[in-house]
Amino acid sequence: MIVLKNVLIPHGEQWVKRDVIIQKGVYGEISESIDERPLKDARIIQGEERYLLPAFIDPHVHVREPGFDYKEDWITCSRAALKGGASSIFDMPNNKIPVVNYPGVKEKSEIASKKSYVNFGLYAALTDKNIDELKSTGMQGAVCGIKIYLARTTGNITVTSGSALLNVFNQPKPVLVHTGGIEGLKKVLFFYEKASKHFYVVPVLYVCHVSTGEEVALLRKWKKKLPSILAEATPHHLFLNKEEYTGLKGVLPPLSTKKDVEALWEGVKDGTIDLLGTDHAPHTVEEKRGRVPPSGFPGLETAFPLLLNAFKDRRLSLNSLLRMTSGNAGKLFKMGIGDGVVKGGEADCTLVEEGEFCAGEDGYETKCGWSPFHGWNLGFKPVLTVVNGFISYENGKFYRNPVKNLCR
Repeated sequence: MIVLKNVLIPHGEQWVKRDVIIQKGVYGEISESIDERPLKDARIIQGEERYLLPAFIDPHVHVREPGFDYKEDWITCSRAALKGGASSIFDMPNNKIPVVNYPGVKEKSEIASKKSYVNFGLYAALTDKNIDELKSTGMQGAVCGIKIYLARTTGNITVTSGSALLNVFNQPKPVLVHTGGIEGLKKVLFFYEKASKHFYVVPVLYVCHVSTGEEVALLRKWKKKLPSILAEATPHHLFLNKEEYTGLKGVLPPLSTKKDVEALWEGVKDGTIDLLGTDHAPHTVEEKRGRVPPSGFPGLETAFPLLLNAFKDRRLSLNSLLRMTSGNAGKLFKMGIGDGVVKGGEADCTLVEEGEFCAGEDGYETKCGWSPFHGWNLGFKPVLTVVNGFISYENGKFYRNPVKNLCR
């Protein structure tokens, strides 16, 4: 049992001071004052008016293992997640050997189950030829979603078959898409609309890393007639732009203009952008300084603090902060942590301290050891992360507790 005293929890658009009991993986009593003296063996944590929020759920992570373990592995990635206030990550399938079949999913699941410090979910990639396997009972029980690549990625798994793009929507798992830009977005929307007329029920279409005003405008229009579309923005597209960024180069989609960044924030404000995904994609510093740097930025350790900064700066409301970091992802994957800190809810949460912090000042947990936000002033820092009711991170120390495969 954990008792958190004098913490600030979200209530509507306000913060309220409460004492919170976590017991058997859920929030127990939540009240203005709890007498902890009769509670035997309870761990008492003095909140000191720090903020207790639902933990970040990151639907878009590249763990790299197996195949590119020298960049990142399940231990280092999941520790980076905990340090950033995340309790759950969903791993993309474009490994060195892409995950396109059941043996590939099974191998990754076994590795993650042994090594991850956080709950995890897995995706499989659509190819021009594997739609029948993806729809099989075994695969449907092993993955949390199916990823479409409409632009070049690791493993040569770009989808060109119209039949595959139509029939991937004839199954219930969410379909995530790397569009490669506005033309790819138009293409997948064409097939999604066609599927919605052809099939009785279609799954959620999740558009990854929206990065331009043009995409936001198109999605705003399409979501009115197809509300089962979700749109994701990354922290680097929300907080960086190509005119001013001077760090290690190379990310897909590329960083956009200041005007595009403002359009993304307008999309966050009006709900066109539904949730945050880091697209955590670590590469070594040596690779990034090479002649042709691989694409990808690490993001797990800075994403939640950056969104909290934006909340403090009034760029988004408290409800929007929760929607972006846990609410919509929790609903998408049928998790019980996205409704806030409420009695009976699943106790995946993070305790956040407000102050003056600097990104990278205490190093990084990600194996690649760098961040595009290195040196940025951050007004918030997760100091404790609870996963499934257990303290898994506290003030720089990590504890491995039982975790869930969220696809089962």
